[in-house]
This record gives sequence, C-alpha cells and structure tokens, in this order.
Amino acid sequence: MRPLSLIFLFFSIWASAQTPIAVADQTFKMDGEHWFVYAFAQGDQVALHMELLVGRRVKNVEFSEYNGQMLFSTYSLDSFFDKTILIPQTGIYLLRIQESGMGKKVCRFTLHRTPEGPLTARMDTRVPWDIRAQSKFQVKTRMIPVGKKTGISSISGKVTVSASKLGLKNPVSAYAFSLPPNTVQWAYRISVGQTLMESRQKDADQLTSALNSGAAKILPVAPPTALAAFALGMAIDLTVPKAGEDVEYALLTAENLELFKKREPYKAFIWQGDVSSDVQRRYSPLEGSFYFAFRSDNWMDDITVNVDIEAVTETPIFAEEIYLEPAN
Repeated sequence: MRPLSLIFLFFSIWASAQTPIAVADQTFKMDGEHWFVYAFAQGDQVALHMELLVGRRVKNVEFSEYNGQMLFSTYSLDSFFDKTILIPQTGIYLLRIQESGMGKKVCRFTLHRTPEGPLTARMDTRVPWDIRAQSKFQVKTRMIPVGKKTGISSISGKVTVSASKLGLKNPVSAYAFSLPPNTVQWAYRISVGQTLMESRQKDADQLTSALNSGAAKILPVAPPTALAAFALGMAIDLTVPKAGEDVEYALLTAENLELFKKREPYKAFIWQGDVSSDVQRRYSPLEGSFYFAFRSDNWMDDITVNVDIEAVTETPIFAEEIYLEPAN
C-alpha cells in the first residue's frame, strides 16, 4: 500500500471512531433575527439540529461562512430538521435565523463537530469579540492543558542521632529532602532502628493482599510499595510498631531547624514526640526543600532513624489548540 493511501486510511479510521464534539445547545425566544457565530476548522463535519418548540413557523434558517458562501438554508421551518455540513476552510461561520409572522415562538438548536483528523481535533470554537466591528481574523495555535500524568517518586535515607553523652553532645540530627515538582500529596514513615524491616515486611504482605483483592484498581497508578498506596489515598492499615527506641521529630524549614537545634521556639508543619515508628499522609507542604529534625533522649547510645517518603505527582500534559483572534 502506498504511503498516501496509508495516511488516507488512518484519517478515515480516526474520523469514523470519533465521538462528535458538542459546540452549542441553545434554546431561545424568537424576536426578529438572530445571529450565532462559531469558529470551525477545515474538514469539520458540523451536525446541525434545529427544532421549533413553541409556535407555528420560522421563516428562514441559514448557515454560511461569515461574509462568504452559503452552505445551507431552509425555509418555513415548522417542526425540526437535521443537517450535516462540511466546513470548506478554517474560519468563522454564521448561523442566521429569521422569524415569520406573529405569535410566540421558541427555538432550540444544537451543533456538534466531527474533526477531519487529530490535527484539528482541538479547537476553540468560540468567537469572543464583536465580529461585526472586526470581521478580519487570524488563525493561531497555543498550548493548553489536556490532562495529567500521575506518578510516584520515592525518597529514602537514614540519619544517626547522637546520644547526649552525659550532656557533652547535642542529641540532634536532621534529614534533608526535596519534594519533586508537581507534588500533590505525599506520605512518610519514620522508623527507629530495627522497626523498619518489620514494618516493611508486614506492609508488603498487606499490599499484596490489597492488589489481589482488586482494591488498587481505582488508583491512577500502580503503587510500588504499601506506603505509596497510602500516599495515593488507599485505605491500608500500615504497620506502626510501638516497641523499641524512640525519638522526637519535627517537619521543618531550614530557618526553623536552627531554632529546633537551639531549643528555641520554632514553627513546625508537624511535631511528634516519643515515637519508634510513625506514618503520616501530608497535603502540605508540597513544594521546596525541608527537614525532618530528630532529638534523642538517650544518654549513652546513638540511634539510627530511617526515613521513607513516597510523593504523588501530577504532571500536566499539554497539547496544541487552534483558535481565532481578531487580525491587527
């Protein structure tokens, strides 16, 4: 098959599979002549449906290029009609409706467009300026958000929190991390010493059970860990051991970290005391670099604190849109 034939076949299959895109649905009382203007792309198939809801007759209905050729017209509408119109070129089109005779009349029309292909699928059909004052226009393109891609970013590490050594050392340490761009929510686990391995194993079993039950099907992305599933919003009972060494911790900015070290008043996003393991889901902060600050009350033995973070990101997806604007 020749390349041009393949292209034609692709566009034909694409067009046949498309759901018509709604452009307008207007119900209005007739009181003279009515103009409705819209922008359409070359190759669009425009489905026009019009009906007379109240009254006996509408004199004339016309669909044309603005200041251009007539594409469709009908006289003496007394019930309804359906018409499919092929758009010859990208531009502004006018639906013009005139009433006939006396009496109350109420009309309704709908417009749907089926684009010729993916290149014109996205188009702003609005004409948001006074076309009678500025009839000349130019065709432009712009990037618009059309969706989002959900992802998971994993961050993990550990710090050693020194014992006070009978008051000779400051028993404080901090774990620095940065949330990835487009973070919308995140979850973390603080684990002291050996509680981490126990928690991870039990949570892995819970995640396997949840995946087998189909509970994760509603999630936008497959979670790599139970903590990630929790970050995504799944109702999963994460393991939080209570036994073992404990620590005081706070989620801080850099400025407040220095105050934490000096035992001066500080502001924290969250503070917890005397925990051996803790799990939290967070909706703030969402952007920037932060610290988990830890303080131990041990006199002689250092402790190891593990930090696991799963950040949920939603990266916007952009695509090109066609639109019209008045020509300068």
